[in-house]
Amino acid sequence: MDILNMMTEQANRGMQVDIHDVHALLLFLHYFADASHQVKEEAILFPALDASEAFTSSKAEILLKDHNEERSLIEETQIALFTDRRSEFIASARRLTDLLSEHLTREESFLFPLAEQVLTQEEGMEISRRMQEADANFGYTQRKLLLDLLQQLADKYIRKAA
Repeated sequence: MDILNMMTEQANRGMQVDIHDVHALLLFLHYFADASHQVKEEAILFPALDASEAFTSSKAEILLKDHNEERSLIEETQIALFTDRRSEFIASARRLTDLLSEHLTREESFLFPLAEQVLTQEEGMEISRRMQEADANFGYTQRKLLLDLLQQLADKYIRKAA
């Protein structure tokens, strides 16, 4: 989020933003945040929590709505970027960072504490095993490449600004 915020602010100030870096970050968000993280939540964690009365359908729907909106905003931001519509890029990138921040807050304040509260140790271990299996299916090499890409972008945009 910090990297996208820096890129967005550069664009907002009329500075040239490296289109390849922005695209790389959006690809990271698509593959790492969506195709890896969110898919595991939707396929493994949410069903495990579904039996809990505290994990109501309305709360699950909010989290799923976030995931779907994130997917749409990533695509919208990419389209604005590649069609050189600066103001649309800035607006969609800001909405994306706001949504990511709100979603992370929901996970940290509700989802993860609920999982710790309602899942038994055995269930937690099974979920962990299934998530590790999903990571293996996603590809550890692909995961490492994505994290390396993110580190390169952080070094360029965050550490450079500091």
